[in-house]
Amino acid sequence: MRILLIQPNSSHKMVGYTSLVRTEPLALEIIAAAVSGHEVKILDLRVDPTPLEAALASFRPQVIGTTGYTTDVPRMKAICREVKELDPEIITVVGGVHASLCPQDFQIPWVDVIVIGEGESTFRELIQALESHEDLTAIPGLCFRRDGESIATRVRIPAHDLDSLPLPARYLTDQYREHYHFHFWENPYVVETARGCPFRCTFCSVWMFHQGKCRFRTPEKVLEDLERVKSDTVCFVDDNFLQNVRRAEHLHHLIKEAGIKARYWMQARADTIAKRPDVIKKWAGIGLSAVLVGFEKFRQEELVSVNKRTTVEINERAMDVLHRYGVDMWGSFIVDPQWSKLDFEALIDYVRRMKICFPTFTILTPLPGTIFFQEKLQELVTMNYELFDFLHTVLPTALPIEEFYSNMASLYANTTMGWGELKKRIKAGKIPVSALQRVRDLLKDVTSPEAYLRSLESS
Repeated sequence: MRILLIQPNSSHKMVGYTSLVRTEPLALEIIAAAVSGHEVKILDLRVDPTPLEAALASFRPQVIGTTGYTTDVPRMKAICREVKELDPEIITVVGGVHASLCPQDFQIPWVDVIVIGEGESTFRELIQALESHEDLTAIPGLCFRRDGESIATRVRIPAHDLDSLPLPARYLTDQYREHYHFHFWENPYVVETARGCPFRCTFCSVWMFHQGKCRFRTPEKVLEDLERVKSDTVCFVDDNFLQNVRRAEHLHHLIKEAGIKARYWMQARADTIAKRPDVIKKWAGIGLSAVLVGFEKFRQEELVSVNKRTTVEINERAMDVLHRYGVDMWGSFIVDPQWSKLDFEALIDYVRRMKICFPTFTILTPLPGTIFFQEKLQELVTMNYELFDFLHTVLPTALPIEEFYSNMASLYANTTMGWGELKKRIKAGKIPVSALQRVRDLLKDVTSPEAYLRSLESS
C-alpha cells in the first residue's frame, strides 16, 4: 500500500520555542519502519512548502497517518478533513499521546481510525488488515468508525522487549535535514533508548500513556542506532535517561570503546545526578554537553504538591554536580498561575543565585487525559488546545492577565545568559555562530509580554 505519514505544521500561537527546537519526526520514522514492506513517504509540513493537495496528487496514498501532542490536535484534524475533502477513499489514521488518552477528540467523520497506545505493531497490523480487507475488530489498540458508529477494540499491551521494535527509518527525512535544529545545534539526531517513567508527577502524562510501565533497549541495540547516526549531535529523548544507571554506564562503555565522537543532550532527574556524580563525569568525558533537569519548584512545599518525590536540597546538589563537570544545565521550573509578583521575583533571584545558564519556565498546565485535568476541568478558562503549550495559562491567574504575562516575560529577561556568556560558549565550540539568529528570535519572543497576549487575541 502507499502510505503518507504527515507531521503537522507548528501553531502560530506558540511562543518562542518552535523557532528553537525543530527535530526530525521520530515517531513517524519509527512507524514508517514498522511498515517497511510498503511504499511509505513522510511529509513534514513544518518545513515542506508543498501544499497537501499537491502531495496527495503526486503520491496518491491509500492511507495517511498523522500524530502529535495536545497543541497539534487542531491541525491533525484539519489535515484529515482536507484529505477527506480531496479524496474520500483515502483512509485517515491518527495516533500519539493525545489521541491515545483522549480518543473522543478524534471521533469525527473525517478520522477513520485512531491508534491507541504505541503504534508500531498496531499500525502494521492495521495496514495488513486494510490490504487484505480483513475485520479490524481483531486488532487490539484501535478505535474506528463503522457505519457511523465508534468501535473500540481491546487494549494493546505495550511491547515488553523494545529491542524487538524497528529502528527509525531516518532516510525518509533526509531531504529535510538542513531544516532541523535543536536549541543551538544544527542537524541533530534524536535517539530513543527507553519508554516510560516510574514516577507519578501530577502534571505529567508520560506514565499514563505508558500504562505505568518502564522498558529499555539494551545498550547494544542503542549502540546500533547510534552507529547509524550521520551527525555529531545526539539528543536522547528518554524522559529520564539515567533511570537505569547500570545500563547508562554500560552504554557509556560501549560508546567509548566504539570511538563514537559526538556531543550529547539528555534529560535526567536531579536525585540520580546527585546520587551518582560519577556517571555524569563519565558521560562528560565522551561528550555530554547538556542535561535538562526538571527541578520544577524552588520551594519544598511546592515540590511536594506536584508529587515530584525529591527535595530542594537534592536539586541543588545536582546543580553542583553539573557545574563541577562543565555540563550545561537546562533547568526547568513550573510557574503557578496563582503566583504573585513576589513569587516571580523570588524565582528570578533563585535561578541567578544557582547560576542556571539555560532556565526554562513553563506554566502549570492540566494536560487532557490526566487525573490533574479532570480535577481542574471546571476551572479551565479555555479549551483551545493550541494554548496548552505550557507558555500560556489555561487556568485563572491571581494577577491580572496582562501583569501575569509581563512577569513571565520578566523571568526570561532577567535570568537568561547574556551575550558575554554566549560568546564564551561560541569560542569554546559549544554554540555555533549560525544559531545566534535563532537565539535572538527566541529571546525577542519570550521576553515580550505582547507575544503571549498576541496569541490570546488571535485565538
